[in-house]
Amino acid sequence: MKPRRYFLLAIILLVILGIFLTLGIINSRRIMLDLIKDEARSFLTIVASTQENSIFAEGRFEDTNIEKLIHICNYIESVNFNKNTLEKIRQHFGIHSIVVFDTQTRKKIVTSGYPYNIIDDIFSRDEVIFFEYFTVAGKKYFRFVYRTESKVFHVEMSAEDIEAFRQEVGINKIMNQISMNPMVKYLVLQDKRGIIFATPNIHTITRIEDDSTLIGAIEQNVETSRMTEFNNENILELIRPFIIDGETFGLFRIGISLDNYYRHMRSTERQLILLFIILFGVGFVLFILFMKYQSYLGLKELFTKTLGAVEDAVLMVDNKGIITGINKMFSDMSSFEEKMLSHQDYFSLFKDDPFDVDKVLRSGAKIVNEKNVFNKIIQYATYPLFDEKNRVSGVISVLRDVTKIREFEKEREESERLTFLGNLVANFAHEIKNPLNGLSIATQRLIREFPSSDKEYSRLTTTIKKEIESLNKTLNDFLSLARPRMSEKKEFSLSELFHNILNIVREQTKDNAIVLKEEIAEDVKVIGNAEDFKRALLNIMLNAVESLSNITDRQRELSVILAQHKKKIEIQIIDNGEGMSENEIRKIFTPYFTTKKGGTGLGLYIAHNILKQHNAKIDVESKRGKGTTFKIVMKQ
Repeated sequence: MKPRRYFLLAIILLVILGIFLTLGIINSRRIMLDLIKDEARSFLTIVASTQENSIFAEGRFEDTNIEKLIHICNYIESVNFNKNTLEKIRQHFGIHSIVVFDTQTRKKIVTSGYPYNIIDDIFSRDEVIFFEYFTVAGKKYFRFVYRTESKVFHVEMSAEDIEAFRQEVGINKIMNQISMNPMVKYLVLQDKRGIIFATPNIHTITRIEDDSTLIGAIEQNVETSRMTEFNNENILELIRPFIIDGETFGLFRIGISLDNYYRHMRSTERQLILLFIILFGVGFVLFILFMKYQSYLGLKELFTKTLGAVEDAVLMVDNKGIITGINKMFSDMSSFEEKMLSHQDYFSLFKDDPFDVDKVLRSGAKIVNEKNVFNKIIQYATYPLFDEKNRVSGVISVLRDVTKIREFEKEREESERLTFLGNLVANFAHEIKNPLNGLSIATQRLIREFPSSDKEYSRLTTTIKKEIESLNKTLNDFLSLARPRMSEKKEFSLSELFHNILNIVREQTKDNAIVLKEEIAEDVKVIGNAEDFKRALLNIMLNAVESLSNITDRQRELSVILAQHKKKIEIQIIDNGEGMSENEIRKIFTPYFTTKKGGTGLGLYIAHNILKQHNAKIDVESKRGKGTTFKIVMKQ
């Protein structure tokens, strides 16, 4: 007990040391980042102040230009101008182009110079004065529109004076100075329309509407920062809204190099990590040994105390396919002892992977299914297990035996169907049996007492007789559903019964050119009702004959086999007829399901019930276009 306490104490001390070292690294990083942020704030404060002054100065400069252009337009309107007069005014004031429109007719009166672009909605604008900047061939221009009662003036002129003002007095000068600082990777002022100005090394940058951080900063008017990447280099980006008189004009973004930060952190971390490694190495071996011992005890306790109390079976497999644990319920369900399964290869023991362990290991998604395993109907759910890196480290399967539940559900459904069919048959027999007997007697009298050589008369009476017999057979099928379960049981010769059935079937096979193959074991006896058993087998064989009658591309063959193996009797009825799809196989023993024209869908249902009453198990194998095999197994 004492060594274990020492192990725990050593682990606790290592954990505490690790926490202090981690906190030291985190604190050192925080202090260094705060220093970088303060430096970035200083840059932004200078730029913001300069830009604010520049905006007011540029505004005054623009106002001067606009006033000058208004005076020019008013002068042009007041004189009797023509194109020569306009040309002189344009050249005197260094204007690129002047276009004058008539307000009433909306037609161009005169043009001087060569305008780059006339504004499309020049007449639909409500404002008297409108101006904008535009760029042509790398040069910036100023477009001015002035409306009077009778005229609209469209003026374009160079904006080089404003650009020069910005370079010498405005923000561009301070931006160029800041861009020379090696720590500053970029500085940008942008709004939702795009970049307003930026250091020379910026051509494109993320738009505000495409970046959630930028959206939050401009909507909430708060400063924020983040570590990001610029030109394949990690930087610290500080983001601050640009606000003048309570109105937000955009966002300042400054990127600061983190080279000094990383150099400082690498030096600090090396020192702290070296100290940690030295101390960690002392207790590493003891720590590993203790963890393995603790892991073993924990796993043992998990299965013995927790999973052992679970009513469902549990199986655990690691990502290499090794069984790491099972509970007692799994041992009972599989009949394998825990020692036989523990630490064994799951895929070697269960080659068909009944619980989809491989699929879950590969996909990392749970699978819920139900299968026949260990001669039981097993409902299972296989879940992936993940390690700390979110990788699949194994699976756990939880299994439940639902055999009795499924049998009960099946019996209940069948009981409900039989109750319904019994009521249907009682009404059916009452309504049809008597009229049908009357028709049968009348038809027989017509044939016997009123013979005629007329072929049409003979054909019609014969057809009526056959149809009445067909109806009578259908009625008998329905009546079979209403019969009580077999009560009288006695021993009878199954071999002799087979010979009697084959005598009936043989005539049918001859009429349809079917090769009948017989392998009937002698002296095979069973206990049950011979007439019911005959009816069941005859239904199956006549179905096979009917399926073969439609085959034209190969020899038609029907094989009937009766064999006895110790205490087991096996019957096989094999044909190479039309065959069935998987969907049809699932439904053939369902009442009223039929693929035959004019069939009742009750023959195989009745046959299945009779065989079930004789404790016989019936399996069907079939393939569309190849044939069908009915295999019936009985225990003596």
